[in-house]
Amino acid sequence: MTDSKTPTTTLAVRASIPELLQAFGEDELSIQALFRFCYLPAGRLSFLKELAAEEVWGARDFALLKYLAVHIHLSIAQGRFVWNGDQLVVTAGALMTSNGAPIYLGISPNAQPDGNPWVVNWVGERPSTPDLPAPADMGDWPVLDVGGEIVVALDFEHPERRVHLGKLDEAPVVTRMCAVAGAVSWALRHGLAARQIHSAGRGWFVPVYLGSRGDLLATPDFVAPLLPQTSREGTRYVVRSLLSAHSSYAPARAVVERCELLPGWLLGAWEDAAEDAAEGVE
Repeated sequence: MTDSKTPTTTLAVRASIPELLQAFGEDELSIQALFRFCYLPAGRLSFLKELAAEEVWGARDFALLKYLAVHIHLSIAQGRFVWNGDQLVVTAGALMTSNGAPIYLGISPNAQPDGNPWVVNWVGERPSTPDLPAPADMGDWPVLDVGGEIVVALDFEHPERRVHLGKLDEAPVVTRMCAVAGAVSWALRHGLAARQIHSAGRGWFVPVYLGSRGDLLATPDFVAPLLPQTSREGTRYVVRSLLSAHSSYAPARAVVERCELLPGWLLGAWEDAAEDAAEGVE
């Protein structure tokens, strides 16, 4: 499986796990960290998309890159890789072909001295290794307390950074805070939260419906990342920002085996955004 034209080097051969992780730098699970670690040729990425079951990955394959950033880093951190000479072999997360075969990545030392330390030089179903690596373990998520207090810490008054709530913009600040807190609490009680992962850790996205709540598959007005704070009095959740639904997709897609396992409101928002982009709609 190793490209015979790729020169080998003794500098990074059988690097230790700490040495491999050091190449990611800070923001370990970000796309930027993935690019610091390895060069991902466009041809390899395109072939990965061809091999994998059909899926919408968004503009410039943003969701796929986030997915790979999370799974490659966790696979290395957990030692879930095998060596093929000087080539590191990991799974492409839980991605599979349309026939259900796992997909693997081969990552070799980069022969370019001024480039990334590593390069993805092979993508396929059958690595030539006696053992096969297992996918990364995504770990445990904080338990959601549907009765927890919701604390809204949004900026409603700054002239440039203020959060706009449409028709509620002219309401008193306390009214706007209560509207967001009530919408988050309602979504939690109805089981609409989605797991998500980022460099700061594992958390939750919750849809915020400020208008109609008759269709639980409809795109919400906003998505709230929840920051849990636990004390003797119980757990409370701080809302410091509100995101659009489609921009919340990639961190949530990275933690499920198949996109169909995402909540309908999130998957629908992503597909609608992709259709709009394809039609040239801003």
